[in-house]
Amino acid sequence: MSRVTMRKRPSPGSATARVWEIADDLLRRRGSLPGGREVADLYVAEGGNEGTAFTQYSHWKKAYQNHFTRGAGASAPREDRALHLNVDAAGRLVLPAEALAGMDLGADGRVTGRLEDGELRLISPRVALRRLRKAARDLAPEGMAVVDEFIAEKRREAEFE
Repeated sequence: MSRVTMRKRPSPGSATARVWEIADDLLRRRGSLPGGREVADLYVAEGGNEGTAFTQYSHWKKAYQNHFTRGAGASAPREDRALHLNVDAAGRLVLPAEALAGMDLGADGRVTGRLEDGELRLISPRVALRRLRKAARDLAPEGMAVVDEFIAEKRREAEFE
């Protein structure tokens, strides 16, 4: 997700909207929620007020969490917090709303699971795609348009056929 949206998002171009833009950009590049201190430091470095940064970050984070819980009132869990779950005799596992919110599930609820050394790891397609995009961005040389380079390469190959 490149940008958190909600009805009360600050007006584009405003000082408060800049805090949301910084948080959106960090979320897009990293694929996980940025911290309030990180967002505030970037905003203050641009000449903004620290109090405004923390207030707007709080509003932005709440909008993000509400977007993924569809108003259910649950919030995304901290990534380092343990979740205590139960598996019933039939092998069913029920995930709490806060875990579902943090997983960024699509409407179909699909996940991919991997068993590694007795640990079950689940990932949603959206999160997997964000990680893949981040890895691709990190691998591309600065200023290089990967798609343009790919198209040029295919055209060169077509010339030799």
